[in-house]
Amino acid sequence: MTSISSSSAQLTCLCGAISASGTLLSSSEIPINAAICHCNPCRYTSGSLGIAFPLLKEPPPQETLSKLTGYNSSQKLTRYFCPTCGCHCFHINHHSQKWYCQGGNVEPSPAFESSNSHTDILWPKDTVKISHHDFVLDTVDGGLTPLLLNLNGRTVPTWSAASPPQPPSPQQEGHDSFDLPHETVLSLPRKSLGTLSSPKEDSYLPAKCHCGGVSLLIKRAIFDHEGPARYIPSDPTKYLTYLCACRSCRLSTGVSLTAWTLVPSENVFNANAPATASNDNESNLTPVVFGKPASSADANPGLSLTYHWSSPDVCRSFCGNCGATVFYWCGQRPDELDLATGILRAEEGSMARRWLEWVWGRCSFTEESVDQEMCEAWLGSAEEGKKSR
Repeated sequence: MTSISSSSAQLTCLCGAISASGTLLSSSEIPINAAICHCNPCRYTSGSLGIAFPLLKEPPPQETLSKLTGYNSSQKLTRYFCPTCGCHCFHINHHSQKWYCQGGNVEPSPAFESSNSHTDILWPKDTVKISHHDFVLDTVDGGLTPLLLNLNGRTVPTWSAASPPQPPSPQQEGHDSFDLPHETVLSLPRKSLGTLSSPKEDSYLPAKCHCGGVSLLIKRAIFDHEGPARYIPSDPTKYLTYLCACRSCRLSTGVSLTAWTLVPSENVFNANAPATASNDNESNLTPVVFGKPASSADANPGLSLTYHWSSPDVCRSFCGNCGATVFYWCGQRPDELDLATGILRAEEGSMARRWLEWVWGRCSFTEESVDQEMCEAWLGSAEEGKKSR
């Protein structure tokens, strides 16, 4: 695997307000060994299905931190995100006094790209090399972990909750050196469904960020076959869900692979609105406003949504309190939006399989991926997806 000095990297966000040197990274080289955390707070503060956290060797400069919004997701952790574009950038563990960035923030610096534009020196295909998985059982269904157990011939340890401060290497101590066997992880998707029945036509799936400032109700899908073919799932009672590896999604979330669920905007309701008296009667529900009208201060009462227009026709929204990514909306398809899958609160787990139809192996903008190892695991997931349905 090709490696390169971490001093050639930068840590940044989508709007560019945050730009820190890769010399902050504890690792001297890229790829960086880092765990993926699948815990509930990480999913609900990011809108993603898991986050890689490279360790820093020192705190970010105060000048950088002063541009960010801090959110205490617990007494132990403070997370910092950009108040303009919503990208989560850093967090500090107050117990250990260790600082971390998010893996999706790390990319080649402009200096590296300009000085090597006409040379054979290439950026490594992976920014992060997954060392292990933490808090897998928080997902209930395993999330994406079942696809990331064996990568390029190495076994990736899985932990039910937090791993030890210095988790043993399975290559050194055998596959029993972690507390959640891979066989158990592979059984989670089917086990999570158990005896749960399919959602009824007039039921709603809650979606909520960590702080609760954004709380939504997503009406169960009911598709006909008059829409664009690529938007209609094989099961008309579910919503299509896929991954995106583009730079814009990566730098607006801090995660290299973002899970999006395609939902008609008319099926998204404001659970924090005063008029939302009952989930049983749609006439009592307040639709969420999208697009240009959403910029009005009273457009979505009760929701702490902040909007970042990353281009004249594209709006990305996030919670202004905890920074969770919520929506991607574009004028080319104004009646449909991409909902951040990580904030869904399905009873069966993070993949919400009773409500969503995962397009296994589909990933947009793979050519922009900075973590090809993870991306390739997803691209090869079509057969695994069939097994887990």
